[in-house]
Amino acid sequence: MFVKTILAEKGPELIRISHNASIRDAAQLFKIERIGFAIVEDNHHDPIGTVSERDIVQALALYADINGMKVADVMTRNLVSVGPEEPLETVRELMTERRTRHVLVKDGGELIGIVSIGDLIKHSLAECQVDSVQMRDYISGTGYQ
Repeated sequence: MFVKTILAEKGPELIRISHNASIRDAAQLFKIERIGFAIVEDNHHDPIGTVSERDIVQALALYADINGMKVADVMTRNLVSVGPEEPLETVRELMTERRTRHVLVKDGGELIGIVSIGDLIKHSLAECQVDSVQMRDYISGTGYQ
């Protein structure tokens, strides 16, 4: 399976936030959208980083007062990305190696989606269920001609 399979199932929606937004704004966005990750954009709407719940918690642990801090102060700058034709196994390995839960998907330099660890788990579970049904059919002698 490939990254494009997951994007086709979940859609291309990207949640974005300005680098000038406050950390509180990011937390409120996460609560409203029921997410834990967003693309950080500059004034020209170009992606310059990402912000996650983990980034916010780490800021809370490091600084006595985060009031007045901006998303740009805590965002992750090293963007991890893959193409839509990348195999899911490569994405799993990249997430493990880079210790990230989200990978950006770019096509020709354009950001077209995000794959999360949750997306990979959901896809893996669906594959396991299909394999289980096929195995039961094989053992029982049904499901094929």
